[in-house]
Amino acid sequence: MNNIIGGVLFLLTALSAHAQPALHYPPAIPAGESEQRVIQQQLAQIPAEQRSEQQWRQLALVSVALTTPADAPQQEQTALTIEQARHALPDDALLMAIEGSLYCIQAGNSKIDGMQAMALVNRGFRQLDRAVLKEPENIGPRLQRAITASRTPAFLGKGALARQDYHWLIETIPATEETQSLRAMVLYQLGEVVASDDPSQATLLWQRAAALAGGEWSERAKKHL
Repeated sequence: MNNIIGGVLFLLTALSAHAQPALHYPPAIPAGESEQRVIQQQLAQIPAEQRSEQQWRQLALVSVALTTPADAPQQEQTALTIEQARHALPDDALLMAIEGSLYCIQAGNSKIDGMQAMALVNRGFRQLDRAVLKEPENIGPRLQRAITASRTPAFLGKGALARQDYHWLIETIPATEETQSLRAMVLYQLGEVVASDDPSQATLLWQRAAALAGGEWSERAKKHL
């Protein structure tokens, strides 16, 4: 899940300057785990009182991207990072959504029982829903919810929510040169979601992603064709 949540990767900070004024985009994080760790270390070295709002968001994003259900110490560190970020920006919808994603990751820890896991999942999606409702034109919370929903076990029934959010993102994100990486990622991820039920639709989505100059996401899509 770490690299998928890191699917927010390579969103250009210039997007907000070129896209529709009403839309807001999450900050960029790199694609690979090693690059993510470098960015995390660089951001962590900045004194908390000197971090900008975008640096807080970026640190929270890259931290949750590197967090896995099996790594309890990393979960604790990420939770602390998000707590500090939310203290600095208590009304930030993206940070709210990132925290919701973390709850869902924690639910996958094999050391907790089923009731605890379900409680964490429910808490996580309530948080994600609140974040989306708080800022419906903010791409970041909607993307976090789509990614998280797409990675939950099928028996939780979140597949329809993932499809709904990914379709919203495809319809909402403007088709500009600057959004190609983001659109390629969303198309690729939706293809992954529908592949088992509708392989032909998945292929069409991957073809669209492959046709874009979308960096790693376009390259991943090409491997499915």
